[in-house]
Amino acid sequence: AAFGAGAGVNAKWQSVLFFPVAVYVVLALGLNIVVGLAGMLDLGYVAFYAVGAYTAAVFTTTFHWNAWAALPFSIGFAMLAGVILGAPTLRLRGDYLAIVTLGFGEIVRIVAQNTNALGETRGISGIPHPSSVAGQHFQFDSLPYYYLTVVAIAFGILVVVRLNRSRVGRAWAAIREDEDAAELMGVPTFGMKLWAFAMGASAGGLAGWIYASKVGFINPDGFPFFLSVIILSAVVMGGMGSIPGVIAGAFAIAFLPEYLRNVSAGPTIARFLNHLTGGHVTDIAEYRVLLFGLALVVVMIFRPQGLLPSSQRAAELTDAEPEPAAVPEQLDESPPAAGEATDLAGASAAAEVVLELENVTMEFGGVVAMSEVSVSIRRGQIFAIIGPNGAGKTTLFNCVTGVFHPGDGDIRLNGTSIIGRKPHQITEAGAARTFQNIRLFPNMTALQNVMVGADARHGTSVPGALLGLPRHRREERTGREEAMRLLQFVGISARAGDFARNLPYGDQRRLEIARAIATGPSVLLLDEPAAGMNPSEKRALVTLIRKIRDSGLTVVLIEHDMGLVMGLCDRVAVLDFGKKIAEGLPNEIQNDSRVIEAYLGAPTGAA
Repeated sequence: AAFGAGAGVNAKWQSVLFFPVAVYVVLALGLNIVVGLAGMLDLGYVAFYAVGAYTAAVFTTTFHWNAWAALPFSIGFAMLAGVILGAPTLRLRGDYLAIVTLGFGEIVRIVAQNTNALGETRGISGIPHPSSVAGQHFQFDSLPYYYLTVVAIAFGILVVVRLNRSRVGRAWAAIREDEDAAELMGVPTFGMKLWAFAMGASAGGLAGWIYASKVGFINPDGFPFFLSVIILSAVVMGGMGSIPGVIAGAFAIAFLPEYLRNVSAGPTIARFLNHLTGGHVTDIAEYRVLLFGLALVVVMIFRPQGLLPSSQRAAELTDAEPEPAAVPEQLDESPPAAGEATDLAGASAAAEVVLELENVTMEFGGVVAMSEVSVSIRRGQIFAIIGPNGAGKTTLFNCVTGVFHPGDGDIRLNGTSIIGRKPHQITEAGAARTFQNIRLFPNMTALQNVMVGADARHGTSVPGALLGLPRHRREERTGREEAMRLLQFVGISARAGDFARNLPYGDQRRLEIARAIATGPSVLLLDEPAAGMNPSEKRALVTLIRKIRDSGLTVVLIEHDMGLVMGLCDRVAVLDFGKKIAEGLPNEIQNDSRVIEAYLGAPTGAA
């Protein structure tokens, strides 16, 4: 509907069929940034297409600008629309975000229908063609639009490739895999999602400018919700995140309906249709939309990853079981590069308090999860927090890392209060964590997982990635080298290219630790790191934690394995029902009557 009807495959390619195909490709490349790379469902993408088209129409017909002068404004206003939509809504996820974007698309169309300056339902006609370039006259020939759309597609591919192969692409992939874990690894998730919306919207604005300039007339009916669904179908059918796949999907979406429009059924099929419908249908073209829909369904059933999927998308839909536990490599004796900045300056530094909780209280709807908990952890310690299930241990970690904001008390990291900061800001300040249930980015490689952590120290610049600045390339190389050193440090460098989901359980734990260290913390928080490990894996873990401490990091761990805690830790705090009931040296904790009654159950410390 957006490109007019009656186009046939026998007409001149560049003047009839190539144009809608090319515009669909530009739109699909933009939506692929939002849906395929960043993992957000946008059902109102047609709004940005409309903004670009109406901007071109108003600037050229009302203000009498040259179409080329209107081009940056079509792109810029579409990006602005993306920011306006994203700023208040991107904290929503999944279906809720999809519903909001759908509403935005309808709002833009309704505004156009009821605004006199935009032609209301009449639309805007007489939109001039771009002025000639290098002897190519857009007004009298469709061939210049062929070149124009080829340039637009090539530019779009360049943008997507540069972003996807940079820290920006890794950040988007991490958000798509596990947004909460990405935020806790230092990814500014809200800002990166806003960039995705803005970049995707810019492609919509560009496509709108091309469409308005070529057709010369626009009205609200040219930007229906159905068009958003069509472009989304192109991205999904082709393969989310895959440039060749998205192009193939857009081609199929634009080409097949027109092809089926001109296909005539043979005698056998005609007789079958005549019999099936009681003589009402004898031409297959009458059912072209139904046949096209059936073709989409068939693709989704037999190729759910898309026609030409990316490697990550293919991995997401492959049922691969993790390999059995393996003996870890010999641990690298050298400290991790990310911890070099936190090496001890001397014996006096060991007494410095690096993490301090003062009377921290956390409530959930009147239920007290932590009550006036105070803990001081000194640099270079291995500090354990133990207690029965539900004692508030993980809640404490969540308060430290910004997942929860305590109702009372203060938390200081390296002497500075971190209350009220966002998780990625606390990670940048020097607190990194692992999770009770492993939360890797499963469809990213081990190396990519660690590089996401390393990116927290370098920052994530979209302009730098787009321009390929020397500093950006240098930091990219440095991050890769640091990530490889950390994989070697934890003993899994041979698995650098494997998807995280395919690693043995013990290797996944080590990878999660390496990713956290990559953020460059002064305090490393390990939430039940030995859970689910066999004895040999636990011994390797103890060795690794000691080496981490020796590199200058402070380690705080939650653990139920009392043999590991008492043999590894310098100091232990005990929580019970949200309150700290004891703190001291391991042997003191083992013989504390309150701890024995609440948790240990026997003076021997057996768990």
